[in-house]
Amino acid sequence: MPTSLKDLPPELLGDVVSYIEEASTLVRLTLTCKKLHDSIERDGYRVFVHSRFPHHPIPPLWKDAAHALTKLSRAWDRKSLIPRYIEPPQDASRPRPSYPGFRRRGQTMGYQPVIDSYEAWTGSNWTSRRETIAWGAGSDLVLRVNWMGPDVVSKRRRTTPGRRTSVDQHHHDSKWWKISEPYLVNGRDDIMTINLLRDEQKPSSNNEFIVVGRASGGLDLVSVHHRGRWSWKRETRFETGRRSVRSASVSKSDPPLLAACLGDQAIAIYHVMIAGQDPVQPLGEILFNELKSPCRLWSTVFLRHDRLAVSLGPHVEPLRVFDIKPNAIPTEDIRRFSFTESHAGGYFQEQPTTAYPLAPLPVSSCPCELEGDLFLSGGFDGTIRNTSAIYSLLPLDRGRFLAGSSQFASISLFNMRTVVDKLCQQTHNLESSLAGKSSNQSSISSHHTDLCHSKPSTREDPRSRDWTCFLADRRNTKHPRNPREWSSPVYSLSSPSLCSPTFFAGIEDHVIQVDVSSTYDRFPDPIYNPEPKIGGISEEDAIQKWDPHRNVMSVNLYEHDSANIELMHQARIGERQPGDRMPGWDERWYSGKLTLPA
Repeated sequence: MPTSLKDLPPELLGDVVSYIEEASTLVRLTLTCKKLHDSIERDGYRVFVHSRFPHHPIPPLWKDAAHALTKLSRAWDRKSLIPRYIEPPQDASRPRPSYPGFRRRGQTMGYQPVIDSYEAWTGSNWTSRRETIAWGAGSDLVLRVNWMGPDVVSKRRRTTPGRRTSVDQHHHDSKWWKISEPYLVNGRDDIMTINLLRDEQKPSSNNEFIVVGRASGGLDLVSVHHRGRWSWKRETRFETGRRSVRSASVSKSDPPLLAACLGDQAIAIYHVMIAGQDPVQPLGEILFNELKSPCRLWSTVFLRHDRLAVSLGPHVEPLRVFDIKPNAIPTEDIRRFSFTESHAGGYFQEQPTTAYPLAPLPVSSCPCELEGDLFLSGGFDGTIRNTSAIYSLLPLDRGRFLAGSSQFASISLFNMRTVVDKLCQQTHNLESSLAGKSSNQSSISSHHTDLCHSKPSTREDPRSRDWTCFLADRRNTKHPRNPREWSSPVYSLSSPSLCSPTFFAGIEDHVIQVDVSSTYDRFPDPIYNPEPKIGGISEEDAIQKWDPHRNVMSVNLYEHDSANIELMHQARIGERQPGDRMPGWDERWYSGKLTLPA
């Protein structure tokens, strides 16, 4: 009979490993004896990743994945945020010719950035990646491609000291492109939607293919060649009837489909990759002729390869779901959702409201694997209660998501793990009670009702508390910004992948990159630390690694579930915080003087 861990058979040892919460614990276990070391190196890290971070789209680099994903989860728990503005350098764009009379007069506010991003592995190393982000800056298209990995590290080593290089302090090689067409006018031809095609959807990994929709009715597939001498080309033009493109989404099917909101009352479906047709005609349109002003379409997104969600409003049923087939465009939805409001008399009444952003939940947040049946919606008055409307959503892993507010440049993190677990249990019970029957629409209805009416529970674990962060640095006098940015909405949120420690937020006239990592961690995610430092990290080391140009923002944050709403401040990198270190928080956070009643 086994008397120690090393005597357990592999299947029982794997069961023990599935209960371990930290990768560091697993590493210490490998140091106890050679037999345990060999067993864990062979299969233990894979079991750990599959049990702690299921359904993550990662290559089979289990040891590095266990390290990186554990660090990322801990950084989210400790609110380790490193935000900074990102801007293309001056030499990234061709000069726009001056054409008198083409710029619209009376434009008093900045552009509203729409963002899309993704990353792809380019080698057999955890750090070998290509990260791509694109956004619309008015009528201009901005693209940045980051290459990471051992090849970039070697390039930095070969660079002559003092010589200008595109490789930054994290050994990321960044290349920028800015496409400015002379006859496009800011305001009239603003980019309203951007969709980057993933590597499995495009014919060449040396090009970026981008679907760009504009307020003036343009809907194009643009390719940018990012190897060697850069160039761009308009590959395909989609016929829109000169109707404004408000939103668009690309499916994960092969070949991919494109759904675009045209005007206020139509959604057109296209094939994305079609050679020989210009312009590409739609396969069909979903018409919403019953909508009366001021009601209109706002957003559309593919929940899976054959299911489409649509938001509209103001309306008593602002959410619609359609099943899409390439050769049969639907005329009727399969489900409609309405929001109810409770009254003192104990009855519920449907209220007209507007739903804005939509976001499908990743499989990692759906333990019962209801891909395409669970999605988030935010709006003027919807499932996410806040002090203002919700303009953007970003699902994260493990039941968390970010919501961008309509004011104060604020983002809020919500943890709905309890709600999702309860929802999945009810779904299993529903499927059991409806065995042998078609329960597709009933299950969708159950999902929506549970997410809408479940109240957030009181949680004792401070790591799972919801919080709101204001992405504005009022103390940074070195980089003064327009005061309008402090009250700007967060128009868009995007992250390259579930395992990426970076996300992007679009506010008025700017895009903010937020790295989720601790500045004093000696062993952060390997993409930030390809050459680990031996010994402790001083303030000078933190500045050199994370803020060499002194452009990292210091932001404010407060938690939702605490007894008192206490505003927390963030010290600048390399500066000592003026108070005691707070348990469970990143080293840069300290308590402010303002305490508000909950």
